[in-house]
Amino acid sequence: MDGRPPTRGATFGRQRERASIDELLTRVDGPRVMLVEGEPGIGRTHLLEDAARRAADGGFAVVVADPDSGLGRPADLEQLLTALDEPRPPPRPSGGQDRPAERLRAALEQRARSTPLLVVLDDLEGADPAALRALQTLPIRLASSPVHWILARRTGRGDAELDRLFLRLQEGGAALLRLRSLPDEAVSDLVTATLGASPDLDLRVLADRAGGNPLLLLELMNGLLDEGGVVISQGRARLVTSRLPERARLAVKGRLDDLDPAARRLLELVAMLGPAFHPLVAADLLGITPSELLPSLEAMLATGLLAAREEALVFRHEVVRESVIADIPGPVRQALHVQIGRTLLEHGGRVRAAASHLMAGAVPGVPEVLPSLDRASAEMLDTHPAVAAELTRRALDLTELADPRWFARTMTAIRTLAAAGDLEGAAELAEAALDHCAPGPSTAELLTALSFVLVPKGEAVRASDTARAVLDMPDLPDEVRDRAELALLQAGTSLPEGAGALDRARTFVKADDAPGQGLASGALIVLALNGWDKGELDDALGLARTSVRQASSDGAQDGRLHPGLVLAALLVDARLMDEAQRTMVLGTGGVDGIGRGGWAAGPAIVRSRIALAEGRPEEAIRDAWAALEAADAAGARLLSASARSALSVAALRSGDLETAVEHTHGEEDAGGPAPPPFDLTRSELVRAQVTEACDGPRVAMTGLGRLLDDLTEHSRALLCDPTAAAWLVRTAVAAGEARPAEKVVAAADRLARLNPGLLSLSAAAGHARGLLHGEPDLLRDAAADHADRWARASAYEDLGTLLGGRDGARGRTIQWFDEALSCYVAAGAERDAARIRGRLRRMGERRRHWHHRDRPASGWASLTGAEQRISGLVAQGLTNQKIADQLFISAHTVAFHLRQVFRKLDVRSRVELARQVLEHSDDLPRAQSKDSDDGTEAGSPLARRRPRPE
Repeated sequence: MDGRPPTRGATFGRQRERASIDELLTRVDGPRVMLVEGEPGIGRTHLLEDAARRAADGGFAVVVADPDSGLGRPADLEQLLTALDEPRPPPRPSGGQDRPAERLRAALEQRARSTPLLVVLDDLEGADPAALRALQTLPIRLASSPVHWILARRTGRGDAELDRLFLRLQEGGAALLRLRSLPDEAVSDLVTATLGASPDLDLRVLADRAGGNPLLLLELMNGLLDEGGVVISQGRARLVTSRLPERARLAVKGRLDDLDPAARRLLELVAMLGPAFHPLVAADLLGITPSELLPSLEAMLATGLLAAREEALVFRHEVVRESVIADIPGPVRQALHVQIGRTLLEHGGRVRAAASHLMAGAVPGVPEVLPSLDRASAEMLDTHPAVAAELTRRALDLTELADPRWFARTMTAIRTLAAAGDLEGAAELAEAALDHCAPGPSTAELLTALSFVLVPKGEAVRASDTARAVLDMPDLPDEVRDRAELALLQAGTSLPEGAGALDRARTFVKADDAPGQGLASGALIVLALNGWDKGELDDALGLARTSVRQASSDGAQDGRLHPGLVLAALLVDARLMDEAQRTMVLGTGGVDGIGRGGWAAGPAIVRSRIALAEGRPEEAIRDAWAALEAADAAGARLLSASARSALSVAALRSGDLETAVEHTHGEEDAGGPAPPPFDLTRSELVRAQVTEACDGPRVAMTGLGRLLDDLTEHSRALLCDPTAAAWLVRTAVAAGEARPAEKVVAAADRLARLNPGLLSLSAAAGHARGLLHGEPDLLRDAAADHADRWARASAYEDLGTLLGGRDGARGRTIQWFDEALSCYVAAGAERDAARIRGRLRRMGERRRHWHHRDRPASGWASLTGAEQRISGLVAQGLTNQKIADQLFISAHTVAFHLRQVFRKLDVRSRVELARQVLEHSDDLPRAQSKDSDDGTEAGSPLARRRPRPE
């Protein structure tokens, strides 16, 4: 297949090869032979023509088999002799023997006495055997003469005689030059030169599919030009078609001319399999053994279209594969896709590839493919839920309403969409299906499935009403009724006062007949959450543990909230970290996981709380971000609220007030729902803590009224954090409100009495009482008993602050502040550690902290964490004094750091620095901000928030 030569005879991307040929031409001793191999179209002949021209320019006499035909004629001894102007010898007597090889040796030797020679022989796979035998010895016999040889063949072509020739010459020192695919830069240059314009992204992607083969690239680009497939304007070339040009398809066909019909059929089949395939799969598709494939596979490999890898055979050029597929009639392609998909399913372990083929082959009017779609979806649900959802939707779209499988496929599609995190799609499908169902069990099942989806979407009221509508239907099957009851329980736990969920749960637990389909475990979780809210923690944990065991054995596969997720959250709040970690091992997905369907973001929320409790706030932030992204993507607004709460408190601990403010109020701005049951409505407390950090205790107290009023009946506000009681007391006292503080202490004492086995609760109660009444011993005991590092640091800080106002207590004050600093640092609480350093500094004690890290001398990576943090605040437009206020340092220290930053980044102004910050915004550490003691800090993050739209 002959294509146009590269533009104006240029050679692209062959600098290394040309250098090797130059080395051959300048060699004065040793072997002067180069062997060249390359697939068709790789530019072998063009390279040899270029070598011949440069040799001639350098004073060489160039010898080719047929000067009039160029390099494309196979080697023939008589043709070489003719090229050397050697006349044919006179006829020999009878019995005499002509020896053309010897005459050729003598002719080359004679010519080389006057000028150096370059013998160039291409396409040796077509040479006659006599020429191949002569070439085994001629280069060696002429080694003392200035005769240089370039011998070339197509990769994978030729017989044993040619293989022996190359092997013998290599053993004699000949250099082997294998022409590889063009590098990316050369591909770009060749495309630009051919089109006369710079290609757009689509053209570059298309060019990549040629696999670096110059001839295929030329046929593609010239074909696009011929057929109007590109538009060129202002030096830019834009691809405007998705169809391969006919010219490229004909070029590929030309490479297949040597294949017999069996090999052609095999090539079409394996092209459908994909860019890579295993011979075993191909043999199964053809119903033969792999050994029977060998002749056809060898023929295909000989064309250079395929390459062998350790694990599979691969197409060298995607354009070739696409061209082969394009020539297969459409209905045949679809049938092959179905056959391949079914075969891959039978093999096992190739479900994703099988799904792709089945989707391509699933077309209207071919119901035979639908069972295969069902099977592939079921097998992919746990590992690739999004693909499974696509399969079920496709199967449902191709199912007639009158088909007996329509309803079953609808229910499967709803569950699969929910499992894939498409709650909106699941809800829409359920609602649409209701229009096609007559009243009865089918409608009940659809409504129940809808109720399960609505809860994580944040529509608990609607979910409850939907489940109740099911339970009002007459003659429900027991299984459907149990699932509807479970849906109602789940909805009820997200509504104020449980909407009767508690009474229903008690009824199910006490019932003589054991409920099924997860109803028992769901009822136990309702009771556990109620017990937790009442402060009966031991009983609540026992109920939750029993619920987890029940869920592990009931085998229910629905959209419920898994009790393991609730148990893990409760254990973290109780600071029973080892058991919480073990509970999380249940997993985050699949049938047996604790994070399924609309609740898939839940495990990341719990992991965030675990990381924060164990002193890893940066990890907590990452997990909370991941949870928020997953919840938002799924439309699980209920979990979005929980994720924002976890993110806010982690950001507050690490000193990133901007993020804490943004996400504390995120659900308000979005009109989002309250957090789910296992979150225990901690968002109110977190919101107040962020408000206090920004605007002081008086402002924070204005949002705590309902939470404080509920403390006599609801304990959840004091259980979500071991320092919650102490923080509430500290804030109330600072705001001058003693009554709320006394109420908090009383509630904390009650919790400790109810749960004597939980040391964290007694420590929290002692901490709160010590703050309220100014009792150092209680604070010291609380600091010793707190299992949580941050809580321990908080108690030490409160103790130091208390003693700081007493005569003669300076040494002990410094001691407790040092203890607090050490614990804050261990907990990763940068904002709090900075506050303690500021207090110690005001007492004349300096406590530096160093994080040694090897850094370059200049550039962004050379900046320390403090320098990056200050740079970020400069980019926000803050003055040195404002930065100093936020970071608990002096303005002189800020100026010192900025001088270092300017030197390291080689910038001269704050504007230049801001540009650098923008370029490296992903690398910036979050800036910590300073507490305001009087609630009057101007420009606080809360004050800077955009007003909420009406």
